[in-house]
Amino acid sequence: MRVLLVKTSSMGDIVHALPVVSDIKVVFPGALVDWLVEEAYVPLVRAHPAVDSVIPLALRRWRKNLGSRETREEWGGMVGRLRSCRFDAVIDLQGLVKSALLARLARGPHVGLSWASSREFLAPMFYDRRMKTPLRRTEAAVPRYRQLAAWALGYVPSGPPRYGLQVSAARPAWLPGVRPFAVLLSATAKPRKLWAEDQWVALARWLHQRGVASVFAWGNARERERAERLAANVNTMSAKPGANSMNPQSVIEGGAMAAPEAFGLDVWMRVLAASALVVGVDTGLLYLGAAVGTPAVAVYTGSSPHSVEFESAGPWLALGDEGWPPALSDVMQAVTSLLDLPPATDGTVSSMSGQPVAPTAWA
Repeated sequence: MRVLLVKTSSMGDIVHALPVVSDIKVVFPGALVDWLVEEAYVPLVRAHPAVDSVIPLALRRWRKNLGSRETREEWGGMVGRLRSCRFDAVIDLQGLVKSALLARLARGPHVGLSWASSREFLAPMFYDRRMKTPLRRTEAAVPRYRQLAAWALGYVPSGPPRYGLQVSAARPAWLPGVRPFAVLLSATAKPRKLWAEDQWVALARWLHQRGVASVFAWGNARERERAERLAANVNTMSAKPGANSMNPQSVIEGGAMAAPEAFGLDVWMRVLAASALVVGVDTGLLYLGAAVGTPAVAVYTGSSPHSVEFESAGPWLALGDEGWPPALSDVMQAVTSLLDLPPATDGTVSSMSGQPVAPTAWA
């Protein structure tokens, strides 16, 4: 049996789809699984050893150079790989017109969600088979993907999701010292999902007082500026007099730093696997960290944890809700419960926010 999965983006959605591969290999150990994915996420898909072949596409880059020879050659190479064999099932996990059209390039029966369940109404017209039992559009992503693939191939998914990522945990060379560290994911493309900057600063200071350094991640120039500003504010308040908050050495003295450059997913997977903790807003790296088994605290502010209902590979706590950001005190309590942290080493007590919060969602 040979199966093609079509899930081209985004990072979080791809993480949610990884258990499909594990399910297929449990039921059909000899099956071959190919995956069509945007080139930026190839390292993530390749980290699952049960994926036999990754077929990259670069729609975002190709759109900028539609007439170039390089684009034509790369497009032709991708189409050639999709048509080089006949698949027993071509499963569109994305549910968009774009992904359905891409799936049609491959040879084999094309399978997707029903008219009632698809994310885009027109997508099902391109499928040969549509899932007969409609799934709610609000169905959590992980069970949604697992059920679609199971229906397509005729099995029943069982047990908790297995993300299957095999990552070598490696403490980054740019992070000095041997202290445990937390990855703080303060950035997101959607402003409504942000958590207040003063909360991040207070959280990093609180972690520093308990012997945990903080690394603020970023992915573009705007996010880098934010990460460096947060780290500088942490270190200005916490570091010894005269410490340079932009120098990695300040992680030892002040407690926080911004990642020194925009790393690819291959690097971030190793960093997340090596970290003691991930705290983040609703963004792809948060789910990636949880999928590699790192204890994670999810901070929801502009989206609801009930729409995700993520099942983590490791300890996981989800706080807040859409329009109800969690209080700093709740995040601290969650971190303490996950890591069993000691009291502050300098005898100080961190201030805690008194803002209103929705009932905590403990996942």
